[in-house]
Amino acid sequence: MKKIIKLFLLLTASVILASCEKYVSDSDEEPGGKEAASTLTIRTRVAAASAEDGTKISYPVNIYIFNSKNTCVALTTIEKENERMSLKLPEGNYRVYAIAGADAAKYNLPTKEEATKETVISLKEGMQHADLMTATSTINLAFGEENTLTLTLSRKVMMIEKVTINNVPNSVTAVSVTITPLHEDIMLNGAYSGDNGSHTISLTRQGETGTWENTSMAYLPEASGPATIKVSLATSNITKSYSYSCTDELKANYKIRITGTYTDESGITLNGTMTGVAWEGTKDIIFNFDENGSTSSENNPGDITGGEETGEAPSAGSLYKGCYVLKSVTSGGATTVTLISTGSRNALTFTRGNQASISEAVNNAIAGLATDGITGWRLPNLEEMVYVKENLETINGNLTNLGQDIIVEKSGGSVYSYYFMTSSGEINTYNIFRGDTDNNPNSGLKTVILRAFATVTFK
Repeated sequence: MKKIIKLFLLLTASVILASCEKYVSDSDEEPGGKEAASTLTIRTRVAAASAEDGTKISYPVNIYIFNSKNTCVALTTIEKENERMSLKLPEGNYRVYAIAGADAAKYNLPTKEEATKETVISLKEGMQHADLMTATSTINLAFGEENTLTLTLSRKVMMIEKVTINNVPNSVTAVSVTITPLHEDIMLNGAYSGDNGSHTISLTRQGETGTWENTSMAYLPEASGPATIKVSLATSNITKSYSYSCTDELKANYKIRITGTYTDESGITLNGTMTGVAWEGTKDIIFNFDENGSTSSENNPGDITGGEETGEAPSAGSLYKGCYVLKSVTSGGATTVTLISTGSRNALTFTRGNQASISEAVNNAIAGLATDGITGWRLPNLEEMVYVKENLETINGNLTNLGQDIIVEKSGGSVYSYYFMTSSGEINTYNIFRGDTDNNPNSGLKTVILRAFATVTFK
């Protein structure tokens, strides 16, 4: 379960500007000739800067500001810690987008004239991703106002920290590990772009011990779907590859360590550990490869999926270990089952507009809904909520026949919304009656409900 990294961009207004501040006037950018009389001073700070927990902001921080007509009216870059940048803007509503860690030497960054909310921040040829973070918020500036705004940064990449293959035969001349499919790039609004990316990590022999390791860590966007991890061993005559279909989601803000050992002629055994940074928790992945391509997996408590099961998969509309089976899809010899908790929570309390606070309240609620024997409880994604809405009559009929509480759509004069996780890692709500979303849910509402989801794979 992914939490939001507690990093902040502090936007503070100041009447007297320090001599090191850079000043930008955008008085000519607003159609209608409104005077740019509102001052916005931007500086960066981090809530808990620590080299150990990885909470430092990635620089530079590129900030794009859009007006109510979705036109980018200001672009500013903070190059280093404690640097400030001031802007004057006309009164009005603005949307602020921050991309941290995207250096112009590595990334194709749009100019103010080119920028849209969906502009892709793409890598330049031959470059590797940096520790990318994004943030977004809405501000309203009144005439002559000095405004203060805090943005919360969310890490958009995972770190491939260490890859080790032990006991490799002397005849092997090259070892590599490939991960697919990955998102390829990030858009200005923090959403991912592209879903067919891959990354290959070449390992280096360590002396004469038969151990091969990566020489540097790599930042990668999260997987765009169920990931495949392929290990390739090359000799002068042949390359053998061993692939594993990973049931765990490879998500942003996690560190990944993979350790493998060549055992004998029967194949390669790989043990992988995915370790979350302090604010994301910990999840473990254990997977095995052999010469026939067969796999096995064991998922420990704390995984973000419900792991793997053997035996016959339950059908949609039934109960499994006390959970409602929303979907049961078979593909390639495996059946993926989506589960919903039969219980629910509402009236969650948090600081409105603060994703870290919302995430804490949601995680506490999910912990209270967890069912024994299933791990990896999480929020649904938007596609899953749309599926629930489109099949609500059938789902509620099944729940009623099973003696369980239905998913409430409308009661009296009230309509109900459900928490879900966006593709960019934000917690929003989905109105199950109207089918619209809200990116700024209110605290304490009884009509905003949480149902926990989990995914289990049967082989």
